[in-house]
Amino acid sequence: MIAQVVLGAGLALLFLGGAGLVRLHDSYERLQGAGVGDIGGATLVLVGLVLARGWGATGGVVLVLLFFLLFTGPIATHAVAKAAFVRGVRPKEKRS
Repeated sequence: MIAQVVLGAGLALLFLGGAGLVRLHDSYERLQGAGVGDIGGATLVLVGLVLARGWGATGGVVLVLLFFLLFTGPIATHAVAKAAFVRGVRPKEKRS
């Protein structure tokens, strides 16, 4: 029961991250929405898979994959944002 809730929450975050790519207007806002959705959603999906299937033979592989995603996701998002800023893409002004 708990595994299904965690998997559902992870899928919801992944869906919201994808919707953020379409809905948000600025490239930096899109990075924020996609980064939070992808990292949070992937983490919850992997934790839900471990809870559903048990630690078993694949638990270690899932744990390594989880740590890999938690370290590389924010670094990649930061690198893309910094590259955009260096190339001259500035955040848009908020309209009231």
